[in-house]
Parts: sequence; C-alpha cells; structure tokens
Amino acid sequence: MQSAGCSASAERRIPRSPPANQITLRFDGQERWAAVHVPPGYNPGTPTPVVLVFHGGGGFPDAVRFQSQMDTVADREGFLAVYPAGTGMRRDALLTFNAGNCCGYALKHSADDVGFTAALIDTLAKRFSIDRNRVFATGISNGAGLSYRLACELSDRIAAIAPVATTMNGPQCHPKRPVSILHFHGMEDKNALFEGGVGPKSLSGANMRSVPDTIGFWVKHNACSAMPAEEHRIGAAKKTTYGPCSEGTEVALWQLADGGHTWPGGQVSRVEEWYGVGKVNQDISASSLMWEFFKKHPMSRGGNQ
Repeated sequence: MQSAGCSASAERRIPRSPPANQITLRFDGQERWAAVHVPPGYNPGTPTPVVLVFHGGGGFPDAVRFQSQMDTVADREGFLAVYPAGTGMRRDALLTFNAGNCCGYALKHSADDVGFTAALIDTLAKRFSIDRNRVFATGISNGAGLSYRLACELSDRIAAIAPVATTMNGPQCHPKRPVSILHFHGMEDKNALFEGGVGPKSLSGANMRSVPDTIGFWVKHNACSAMPAEEHRIGAAKKTTYGPCSEGTEVALWQLADGGHTWPGGQVSRVEEWYGVGKVNQDISASSLMWEFFKKHPMSRGGNQ
C-alpha cells in the first residue's frame, strides 16, 4: 500500500466521529458503502454541493474524517461530506482504492472504483437533493490517486479535485473537458516523494509520477500559461497558481516545506505517528482552502450529463 493508512489497530486509536448516515449499493457484484455527513442546515428542497473524500491505502471512512476534519467545514459551509469505502478482505478496515498503479486489494482485484463513484453519485441523488454541477473530489494518498483518476475518467461528473499527498498515476488520462486542480504536497513526504519515484516509506513500492510532472500535465491540458500567474506564502506553505486556463479552470499547487505524508491543518492517528508519516503543517487548513477553491469552480452546465 502507498501510505501507512490505518490498520485494524489504528481503527481503535482514531476518535470516533458522531455517527454518519451510511448508504450502501450493490455494484460489480459487491456491496459497497459510504458514510455521509449531512450538515445541520441541509434543506431537502435545495440542491446541495457534494465533496467526496477518499481515504488512504489501508484506511477506512472514519480515518479520513478524522484526518481531514471535513465535517467541520461541511457544517460551516453547507455541503454534504461523503466518505466512500474502498474494498478489502474486511468491510470496515484495511481498505484500498484502485488508483491505477496502487494499491493492495483493489489493484490486485481490478476494482472499478471509477464506476463505483459514478454509481455512488447516482445513489446520493436518489437519497439527497444534490447539485450535480457541484460534485467535487479529494482524498489523501491512495484516495488522492483515485481523485486524479476521476478527473481523467469521470470529468463529466466531477467538477474539480483537490488531491493530498500523491500524484496522478493512472495508465492514461483523457479528460472530456478541462478540470480545475488544487494539489497539496509536503516536501518532507517520504511515502510519495515530491520528485517522484519509490518513496523510502512506501508500503506499495509503486513508482510514482513527480508532482511537477503531474501539475505540468494539467497546465497543458487546461491550456494554462506555462508560467505561474501568482505565488503566495503563508508560513512554511507556498501556493503556486497557473491561470487563467480554458473554460475558467485553474491549476494550483500548495507546497508544505515542513509537511509529511499528512493532511495540512488536519490530524494524524497514534499509529501514523508511530509509523512516522511526518509533520502536519498547521499554517493552512487544506479542507477550508479546497472548499474555497471548489466554490469558484462548479461544472459548466454544458459539461454536466
């Protein structure tokens, strides 16, 4: 697996979040599920944005709820925070997603996690009032890799993505439209190296694309200027923005000089601390910043199907 993720023992060391709605669906011969946090101001008569938050390799939904603290942002901003579960030998721990070249059970069994995500969005639309032009994706590590696959293969359903701590590593990428990208990466990440290759703490042994190469792909695909339009610093965090890009899209990168394989502004479990995933940069809140980014980049109605 790519990240330390969360093992069964880690499961006992993550403070349990308040119970979320759990939705299940039958997909590709399996029962798949996701936890859904509904903000207190949710109105069934109002189309509501959705943020899909994918856990890391070996993790499970409550792990990334804890890491990202996304429920707090959802409550403040009024969107549905949805935490899909990957696949594995167990239903609720040691789960992975098929992100192209990683990870574990999902990769070995060729799990169709892109198809699962599309089916999940349809299931959400039946259960809740969702805004199909404002469905966004993020994730950490293995889950971030899946968010890149969604931008490549499900760009007609996903408006924008904000990956944390991994790069784009699918076998091919042919998006149907430009997709806004906001990437977060710790310069001290030893699992998914900024410069690419196999990280010394990688559990998957996957050869990862570099961050500059990943950002370069989207700058070119979105027809952005190759020169950064803006650079901005907050403490040890530096943001580089490329734009304007085609169809109002944007490509931006947050580099955390002191950040490890972690969610900026978030939390780590005791097991992750023991494993040594590195420092959590607290100069910024990735969850808050990605929501501000998502608000600026809904899907144009012409791109929604």
